[in-house]
Amino acid sequence: MTKHFDTPVLLTDGRSLASLDDAIAALSDTGWPERGPRHDEALDICLKVRDGHRSLSEGRMALEMAAQEAGNLQP
Repeated sequence: MTKHFDTPVLLTDGRSLASLDDAIAALSDTGWPERGPRHDEALDICLKVRDGHRSLSEGRMALEMAAQEAGNLQP
């Protein structure tokens, strides 16, 4: 079952990440602008959310921080 965020995370490349599956796909994409420490942490947290070990809100927050780190978060 797909877990949807209350509010999508909007990226500067025009993507709207509305679900955990969207987040994992975006973070796994080789086109992600910068793979810094927040990227690695976000992917790890999102995978843990999928497995039921973290909350969906933690996954969304981590995704947003990774996008901000990469300069890819739409203001």
